[in-house]
Amino acid sequence: MEFIVTDRQGIEEGVVVRSAYIVISIHDSYELPAKVVRQSGLSGVLQLAFDDIEPDPPDENGITGGLVLMTRQHARQIWDFVEQHRNEVDTIVVHCEAGFCRSPAVAAALCRGMGGDDARFFWEYQPNQHVYRLMMDVAPGRHRHEGRIPRGTKEGRQHRGDLL
Repeated sequence: MEFIVTDRQGIEEGVVVRSAYIVISIHDSYELPAKVVRQSGLSGVLQLAFDDIEPDPPDENGITGGLVLMTRQHARQIWDFVEQHRNEVDTIVVHCEAGFCRSPAVAAALCRGMGGDDARFFWEYQPNQHVYRLMMDVAPGRHRHEGRIPRGTKEGRQHRGDLL
């Protein structure tokens, strides 16, 4: 499976994908969803709203200081969407507002959960650790992954004793 991470501008201008693909579209809770360009090969779009924050702790509705924290339900929706389309696509496109924290966290967890190497996402981006851990916590067959942070990454070096 190929993973493409992009930002809101990139998805609204149209990402070039040369195979069947799905889009996971993440927008801030106070913004309208991105306008995903419908192109040949697009099999489905999942749109979710949660902010690029770490737990603060949230209230009972997952709201932290007026912002929406990603929840286990969001993570399950993503995994369910991917599982629904997994056999019909070769590429998963994930975007968020800046394309630097939430979308690479989702892409990294999906990649790892599907048996791939997620290290590149930690080298090229700054994945939101809360998003990554939630995605790994609800991943199908999660006992294989344990939501670890890859060795060799900045986060892996900082948390090696805690998570590896």
